[in-house]
Amino acid sequence: MSKLAIFGGALVTDEPFPAELAVYLGADHAITTNSGTSALHTALAALGIGPGDEVICTPYSFIASASCVLQAGALPVFADVDESHTLSAADVEKKITSRSRAIVVVHLYGVVADLDPIVEVARKHGLFVVEDRAQSISATYKGRKVGTVGDVGCFSFCQSKHFTTGGEGGAIVTDDENLSWECRSLRDHGYDVVRRMGLMEFGPEYIHRRVGFNYRLTEMQSAIGSSELARLDSWNLPRRRANGRRLIEALKDHPLVIHAPVDSQERENAFWWAPFVLDSERLSVPVAEFAAAMNAEGVPYTTVQLAEMYRERVFVENNGFGKLNYPFDDPSATPIDYSKTDCATARWLAARTLPFYTHPVYTERHMEQYIRAFEKVAAAFYLETPTGTA
Repeated sequence: MSKLAIFGGALVTDEPFPAELAVYLGADHAITTNSGTSALHTALAALGIGPGDEVICTPYSFIASASCVLQAGALPVFADVDESHTLSAADVEKKITSRSRAIVVVHLYGVVADLDPIVEVARKHGLFVVEDRAQSISATYKGRKVGTVGDVGCFSFCQSKHFTTGGEGGAIVTDDENLSWECRSLRDHGYDVVRRMGLMEFGPEYIHRRVGFNYRLTEMQSAIGSSELARLDSWNLPRRRANGRRLIEALKDHPLVIHAPVDSQERENAFWWAPFVLDSERLSVPVAEFAAAMNAEGVPYTTVQLAEMYRERVFVENNGFGKLNYPFDDPSATPIDYSKTDCATARWLAARTLPFYTHPVYTERHMEQYIRAFEKVAAAFYLETPTGTA
């Protein structure tokens, strides 16, 4: 049964993985979960967010970055992104109301959001900052690992991320000890983890102190996580960064490329993918057709993440659950008409972004194939005179 242990100053359970993760990230506490989604839900619930509250979210991410707010009983409010594909602090501030409680910041594609302005807005209005770094483990912001800049950081270890803990998995990191205990309790049926660490030590007292969930990671998954974390800096990330930076160097000055992925000393990219923004005015076909032509050249391509999440039916139709259509029709909430939400930059990016894979199993030869395919297709579809000009 689980017991407490100290590892490098981090207070964790006896599985090595959360201890190693906390030390690697420079956080005081790490709590593993069975998915990145459950990590986000647990973090928001542990922060006390619930019915009647609002949480500012990006529209440009996987749906879990906002559906976690619904799981907590609150409502997401969507703020726009900037041209780096990450949340815009200026638009976040425009969306804050008296019901706002937190901001969920997603470091999309491995690109690091500009955190200082977002944290400044949060502190000004008394809001929590939750970092969703499902796609950005080991990315840094001004020398700090992302996920440790805000109040709490959440990770995903599902099969598509930098590494997996056997198909699914997640984690929460924080420097707040009280928050870490709330997260441990929430992910374990509301168990009173502070007072009773041994499940067989029932004694005369009841041991479940709050509503909780079964969000635990298994021991076998933890072992896989330890193994993968051990080679993150020696193999996985160096290969990803070499691949991403090779693409940037080759394509950043191409006449079709408006924006290459942000990767700087202040905002060091983790290169889950490498998104390039193309000048659609100089293309004779949509970006999706451009990508399909690259695929015909023998290189894989993908589409962008959900760029306008508020267009999903769950939000447009306010499809909740139960007789109260919870949480959309909760009487303590202020109704939101998501059909009127408009994030213009997210929509602009969706029509122009071509993401490249930067998987660590790819070699320099694979990147050269990407580059040659891009240049060949660009030559076929490039317009010397942009559309809309005389």
